Amino acid sequence: MCFCIIVEFTVNLAVALATKCQLKVGLLDADVYGPSIPTMMKLNGKPEATEGKKMIPIENHGVKCMSMGFLVGEKYAPIVWRGPMVMKALEQMSRGVDWGKLDILVVDMPPGTGDAQISISQRLQLSGALIVSTPQDVALIDARRGVNMFAKVEVPILGILENMSFFKCPHCGEPWYIFGKGGARKTADEMGLSFLGEIPLETEIRKCSDEGVPVVLSNPDSAVSKAYGDVAQKVVSRLKELSEQPFLRPELNL
Repeated sequence: MCFCIIVEFTVNLAVALATKCQLKVGLLDADVYGPSIPTMMKLNGKPEATEGKKMIPIENHGVKCMSMGFLVGEKYAPIVWRGPMVMKALEQMSRGVDWGKLDILVVDMPPGTGDAQISISQRLQLSGALIVSTPQDVALIDARRGVNMFAKVEVPILGILENMSFFKCPHCGEPWYIFGKGGARKTADEMGLSFLGEIPLETEIRKCSDEGVPVVLSNPDSAVSKAYGDVAQKVVSRLKELSEQPFLRPELNL
């Protein structure tokens, strides 16, 4: 099974699924132009290959990972590719990988609703899409576009989650709603979708991402780690619900 989201959230959710939900998790970095998973998962080097010439994903924190960042020689080298080359790379990083037995494959999607996103949705037969947005109206316009794109390619929506929901003042403890309040919840209600929760804006998330140790591991008892764990449980429940519906596509066989 697989679904898609955005990067800091993707990493922490994948690790939460592996550690808190005890699942066998794969993480595909489908953002070919801006691969960040190697840095955030503290991984480097190139993947080895099986006798059948399939790449073996590189593993850390209990998650098997594949990213274009493993395949380009220089860390800061720009990837200047046109559509067909991107499609070929995505095909290689998904079906050209020996993922082994997975319970779930998490896909970090590139931004936008173009050819790459549609091709990923169709070729990987996604079990569901998780829409992640900050609360402000401009971001939620893009979130609505994403929902409509997945509807066109018949990918079920797991729900909407609000990222950077608020910042808790370290001095007084009061929440500051920097990007507005409740926008994602309101959008979910208006579109008839499940609202899966709020992830606050915290310096520790950024710091841990830069260091390659997700916050769900570095500080598992923190409020933000518990929030990620709660979302992971909700995602598993939603996927189970969808698997019992007759329109769901068969489990992905990579």
